[in-house]
Amino acid sequence: MQILGVDFSGAQTDRNTWLARGSLRDETLSLNSCRPVSRAELTDELAKCAGPTVAALDFPFSVPREFARFWQRQHPPTFETPTFETMPDLWAAASGMDWNDFSALRDAFVARYGELKRSCDPPESYSCLHRVNPNMVPMTFRGMQMLHRLWAGNTANPMSAPPLPDRSRPDRSWPDEVPDTVLLEVMPGAVLRRMGLPFKGYKNGARAPALRRQILEDLPGKATPVIVSLAEMRELCLAHHDGLDAV
Repeated sequence: MQILGVDFSGAQTDRNTWLARGSLRDETLSLNSCRPVSRAELTDELAKCAGPTVAALDFPFSVPREFARFWQRQHPPTFETPTFETMPDLWAAASGMDWNDFSALRDAFVARYGELKRSCDPPESYSCLHRVNPNMVPMTFRGMQMLHRLWAGNTANPMSAPPLPDRSRPDRSWPDEVPDTVLLEVMPGAVLRRMGLPFKGYKNGARAPALRRQILEDLPGKATPVIVSLAEMRELCLAHHDGLDAV
């Protein structure tokens, strides 16, 4: 099984997305590479996946229900997006907008209702409408646009995104034996916290290098029953916290 880990960036410069690639066989995870890619390159990599694949993507796949309903009132449904009730509805709606329109929509909602969180968001997460973290809102928007391109586009594997009950492209009859590319929303900080590892301060600041070393030393022991070696990724992860998040 192919395993992909993505530290996604919504930055306008589009230089800060990292893709880690590995394979899982008999409970042994072998990490093959970790490198920066553009969002277009990432979309192409995901679309070309053939064979069983799990891709962990660290951006919000959706928005709070209250914001979705506000969005629908401001931009009435169309034939392409008849409702705003499912994640693919939101992805399709985002695909038809530009960044400035989405940003203005977010500002109008937050001015009235605040930076609400989704019911699935862990305590340590920001709202996807949060502006203090400058990457949060654009990566939510650009991430949903990418998901629409994958969900509605031509891909080697059908896409699935739990908890959605269906595979991508309902207009296409995927043979049952064709494996899925499973898209998972994952927050690296939440993973680290649940493993009992440092989840704050490892990106920037005086203690960051020591905290990254601790993560790299302790994470393999926390990943059982999966066997994983991070030795080949050590120097890269010490130098690039975005690469560490992808790993």
